Amino acid sequence: MDYPARLQELGCEPPSEPPDRDIDSIEAAIGVPLPSSYRRFLDECGGWNRDILCPSQEPTPFGEHVITGFNDAAEVRGLLDSTITPRNMVTIGYGHFGLYTCLSIAGIDRGSVYALDSNYRVFWSDEEFHLRFRALADSIREYLEHRRNNALPEKPAGYESIYLLAEDFDEFLTRCLPCPDDDD
Repeated sequence: MDYPARLQELGCEPPSEPPDRDIDSIEAAIGVPLPSSYRRFLDECGGWNRDILCPSQEPTPFGEHVITGFNDAAEVRGLLDSTITPRNMVTIGYGHFGLYTCLSIAGIDRGSVYALDSNYRVFWSDEEFHLRFRALADSIREYLEHRRNNALPEKPAGYESIYLLAEDFDEFLTRCLPCPDDDD
């Protein structure tokens, strides 16, 4: 995949300063090589930003996953000790309202990309959703209905607040969409 061209299609912009590209230090810290497609992306496009959407492959308590920017190598390294990100993942991007984008680096889901909800809305009661928000998006209402009916996918321990976006990094970028303009 031509990563710079794909990000330009999505309306993303490169960073104003050269990004950190010390990928070897990340791999030394985590003890495994990064998935090759993400490693190449990080080398070519770390630090690019602009709001883009990636639809989740499962219901979420936050609606659309919006990615505001992609981390460069220094930002990925800086988040390796996060207590929010599951152990077998690195944080590769950030969004609004406590949303992050993570990449699995080990295990049976190695290479999969997830939305991480650092607000842990999965543990909020229905009442808390209604108290915090005047109007809920239809997708959040659907999530709550699925939850009440025990119709959400089962998740392993530690994965309660992450939501599958794609099974590999290139699929993730292919699934991403430009955010609608605020002017529309």
